[in-house]
Parts: sequence; structure tokens; C-alpha cells
Amino acid sequence: MPSDLENLEIELSSHGFFFDLDGTLAPITDDPSAVTISEGMRQSLSTLINLTNGAVVVLTGRGLNDAAKILGPLDLPVVGSHGLEYDHRCDGPDGDPKSSGQLRQALSVLETFAAEARLKLEHKPGSIAIHYRHAPEQGEIARQTVENVANQVPGLRAIHGKMVSEIAIASVNKGTALAYLMHRPEFADRIPIMIGDDVTDEDGFEAAQRLGGSGIKIGAGPTQAMYRAQTIGSFHQWLTHLLAKGK
Repeated sequence: MPSDLENLEIELSSHGFFFDLDGTLAPITDDPSAVTISEGMRQSLSTLINLTNGAVVVLTGRGLNDAAKILGPLDLPVVGSHGLEYDHRCDGPDGDPKSSGQLRQALSVLETFAAEARLKLEHKPGSIAIHYRHAPEQGEIARQTVENVANQVPGLRAIHGKMVSEIAIASVNKGTALAYLMHRPEFADRIPIMIGDDVTDEDGFEAAQRLGGSGIKIGAGPTQAMYRAQTIGSFHQWLTHLLAKGK
């Protein structure tokens, strides 16, 4: 069972931070395109970047362009599409050329399903998402459809988040991205902290803790993270206090 976040002691000089975006840096909304980061959180991130000498990255399921619109004008490195897309500041590994073909196999089936069920389909570089926040009664069939497609196409996996189910490349996730980024100079000799609110962040929690760091789960639900913040607001308060002590 995760410990309360107040029990986590962190020295900014020795830790690196990996943040999910939706539900972590910004509240979740019914319309994913309407998500925004508060000015207070922007200021906190800017301060954190300065106090850690740049050891801060966003790991998100969103595509890079989508994430950049929400995060701008912050100069914050981003890894998108659940670990597949690295922006120019992250210098990520080369992708597997087979992955685009695998996703194409799944796309036609999911496009047909989404059209018939009147659900939003989002085709990202590393995944295909079916959103059902506006139609929660379609959630079970959406999850099952995504599971079926993932089982039929080798190299793909199903990811089920908050009111969204996705087909994604099986070989990459937020955990593989975190482990790769820990080899970058700005994270040298630092202890990783992964913060997220959803099932898609569990790979990041596991990787951070395997490397001697900690995972912070925001909100309720089962998790392997060592620490929990009950709400996004309580996490933001904790971060504000941490930054005040680190100045």
C-alpha cells in the first residue's frame, strides 16, 4: 500500500523528475483539447527546472505537437506517445520501422468501430486511441474491441486509461523512456521520481523504483507506486512546499 506523499523526503540537488501530463500537471477535462496548465503550475515547473539544472521531463501519452501546445511556452523536454516520440531536446532512440505497419493493421478495424459507436478516434504516431469520456456507456465494448485487436496483431498491446483505450507498440512505454533518459547528462547520478495518475504511468513507477527512486500516484486506485497524493491539488501543494524549501 502506498505511503502518504508527505512521508517522501526529496533533495532537489540529487533527484530527477518525470511527469505525466493529463491528470498530473493539468486537470482532466471532458474535452481533451481543452486541457490547460495553470499559471501556478507553470511557475512551479520553471522553478523546478532551474533548481534541478534541467532534470525534468514530461512523459505523456499525447503526441508531441499536442503536448507542446499545452506546455508552451515552457522550455520543457517531452517524450510523447507513451515513450515512442522524443522531442529534439531528448535525442531519443531510433524507432522500430515495423511499428507503423503494425499500427496500420489495427487502424482500419478501430476506425470502423469508432464510426459505428460514434466515438472519437485519435491516431497518434505510436498509438491509436478510442475516447469515450462523452459516452461512458460505450466503455466496456471499446475496451474489449481494443483488447481483441491487440491480441490479433503481434507487437501491439492494449492500454486502458481514464475513459480512453489505446492500441500501442508493445516494446516501448513510459518505463523504457525513463530508463533511457536516466543515461542523459542532466540525470547523471540523480534519483528518479515518476509522477502520474493513470494505469499508463505504472511502467514509469516500476522503472523509477527499480533504479532506486520512487513513484508517486495521484488519486485512488491500485498502484505499485511507493507514494500517493490523494488529489491533483494536494500534489501541487506538496510540490510548491518542496520548491520553497529548495530555494
